[in-house]
Amino acid sequence: MLNKTGLTFAPEAGSQRLRDVINKGVTEEDLLTTARAAFSTGWRRIKLYFMMGLPTETEEDILAIAELAKKVLTVGRECAGRGKGGIQVSVSVSSFVPKPQTPFQWEAQDRGRELAGKQKLLREALGQIRAVSLALHQPESSLLEAVLARGDRRLSEVIKLAWQAGCHFDSWQEQFFFSRWQEAFAKAGLDPAFYANRQRSKEELLPWEHLQSGVNKSFLWQERTRAYAGERTADCRAGCNGCGVCPNLGVANRFASE
Repeated sequence: MLNKTGLTFAPEAGSQRLRDVINKGVTEEDLLTTARAAFSTGWRRIKLYFMMGLPTETEEDILAIAELAKKVLTVGRECAGRGKGGIQVSVSVSSFVPKPQTPFQWEAQDRGRELAGKQKLLREALGQIRAVSLALHQPESSLLEAVLARGDRRLSEVIKLAWQAGCHFDSWQEQFFFSRWQEAFAKAGLDPAFYANRQRSKEELLPWEHLQSGVNKSFLWQERTRAYAGERTADCRAGCNGCGVCPNLGVANRFASE
């Protein structure tokens, strides 16, 4: 007999409002229906993946993560029935990292104290529910990820200095020494906040603009505007959204006839 362990789902955000902002086409009903189907067929553990620090995020959006996790737990217990315990809901929350070539490439990442405050709020919201486990990413690790994701060529000196100081395999928590990176930035005369925690203007020349992904910069800014308005963008298979990829690749819209 197959030993069923767990399934992972990624709602990304706790509230529907914020899922619309990031264009995540998943509703609470979708998630609970899927969870019910999984628990009903013998699964006992579901992992939910979220992000915090997303653009326009409020405390209500953070609390919605806890509420959604509780609802999934309730569904699991209803399916398990009396005397059939063992239901577990694992909540993993990473910190949002703005990335190049996306509608949020201009955004400022939440600072460490802001992320720490949101993490504390979520811990308190989940309380002492033993059947719900919570895993949170280090704000310092997320800061470094944001710096390296949107940095310029000057960071090469920082990376070399950090490596010389013994920074290896930094994605492993036990091998991550943020103080060494701080020293490397200081020696190079650079401020991590300049790369991670600063809102960039539409007119700013971005370090990665010489790299062409095919998507028009104007389209990304348009998507950012739609995100702040809470307007979702349909899948391009339902109709071309004019992002520029297909013409830039020298082909017609391949979804037009599907």
